[in-house]
Amino acid sequence: MLVEAASKLVSLGYKFKLVLVGDGELRAPIEEAIKSDKLEDTIEIFGWATQAQVKEQILASRAMILPSFAEGLPVVLMESLALGRPVISTYVAGIPELVIPGESGWLVPAGSVEALVNTMKTVLETPVSELEAMGKKGANYVKQHHNIITEAEKLMQLFEENINH
Repeated sequence: MLVEAASKLVSLGYKFKLVLVGDGELRAPIEEAIKSDKLEDTIEIFGWATQAQVKEQILASRAMILPSFAEGLPVVLMESLALGRPVISTYVAGIPELVIPGESGWLVPAGSVEALVNTMKTVLETPVSELEAMGKKGANYVKQHHNIITEAEKLMQLFEENINH
C-alpha cells in the first residue's frame, strides 16, 4: 500500500524520499515492488534498526507513516509524536487514541491507497513550520495522556484492585 502510494505520487511529479525502517517477511515483496515501479531513488529500505537509529530516522523525517491493518497501541507512533513528528496512520484499534486528525497528524481508512496518497500530498505541501506546530501538539498530547509515570500508576492501580479482590 505504501509503495503503491509512493508510486502514484512520483507519477504526479512529487519528489521525496521515503525511508522504510524495519525488517521482516514482507521485505522481499516490498523490494520487488520498489524495483518494478522504478522507485529505487525514492524509497530506501533501512532495514532493522537500533532504538537510536529509529530515533534518528524519525527526527530526519517530515512525518512518520504507519499504514497498518492491525495494531494495538503502536509504540512507534508514540515515539514519533513524543519526538515532535506528525504521523499518518489508520483508523485501526488504539491508533485513533493517539492521533488527533489535523492537529497531531492524519488518519486514513486502512487499505485506502487514494486516501494515503492524498494525505501524503498534504504532508509534502504543508510548510515545515506547520508540521513543527503539529509535532508540538502531538508531543504535548503524548506527554499528557501516555507518559510512563501516568501509565505505570494506572497499571499499579489495576494490580492493587485485582490483588485485593
